[in-house]
Amino acid sequence: MSIRFDRLSLMETFVRVADRGSLSQVARDLGVSQPSVSRQLAALETRLGVVLARRTTHDVTLTPDGLALLEDARRMLREWETIEERHTEHGALKGVIRVIAPVALGQSLFIRAAAQFMKDHPDVSIEWRLQDSVIRFAEEGCDCWLKVGPVPDETLVVRELARVERMVVGTHAFNTTRQTTAIKDLDWLTLGPFEGNRIELFNTAGDTTVFSVKPKLASDNILAIHEACLHGVGVAILPRWFIADDLASGRLVDIAPDLRAPKLPVNLALASGSRRPARVERFCEAMQVWCRNNLIETE
Repeated sequence: MSIRFDRLSLMETFVRVADRGSLSQVARDLGVSQPSVSRQLAALETRLGVVLARRTTHDVTLTPDGLALLEDARRMLREWETIEERHTEHGALKGVIRVIAPVALGQSLFIRAAAQFMKDHPDVSIEWRLQDSVIRFAEEGCDCWLKVGPVPDETLVVRELARVERMVVGTHAFNTTRQTTAIKDLDWLTLGPFEGNRIELFNTAGDTTVFSVKPKLASDNILAIHEACLHGVGVAILPRWFIADDLASGRLVDIAPDLRAPKLPVNLALASGSRRPARVERFCEAMQVWCRNNLIETE
């Protein structure tokens, strides 16, 4: 087959190399030899007249030219999939959906929605990655990014799924011992991405109180904060959905019923500027419906 008709294959191989960071792993994925993958990457570099990747014996790292191409390559492949769907026989959704989701929601509520979607569409599979930190969307190779809090990338299309209530909680024993202690002087367990050393609370009238704390425990992981809270180490701001069972059982109590932390948006982010495969659009629609029915705190 001439190179003219092999451009799509070259782009597919390039994206796989970017995702895997290893020629040998891509070769295993494709069932070909490593020299074959290397020749395809070299052929694309020759066609474009730039060096796309630096090769070592252990890994492959994209050059600035490679990073610049990666976003275009992903967009081109998404558009090709859309064209295939439009001009082939209509039928069941099929293919892979690559999702990055927040750790807590991703391993509890959101995975239930994803599982139902796969049951409804048996030919769809999902790569489900859990990550709370900010990502560079184009480099990650995902189809959609589920994120708690703002999405700091103005190039993406963002759909708000819900707003979650957050409250100050602790154990009953801790609450009993702190009766005469001002809330700002309590032992605080803070979630770095949202509180850090600064606590913001508002009352039922909408008046806001802001104060600084020296955390007893600071972490970027909600599971660690939750566990320390259950052990009576201090108080924490946690979302109601996450601690509903703890509140019902009495393991945790609402330390300040007249105070709440600002609600956090739960967002779904997508690449802009191109049509998306039907399976991705349908998945996004299913997530929106599921959130309306199960995480309905939208204002």
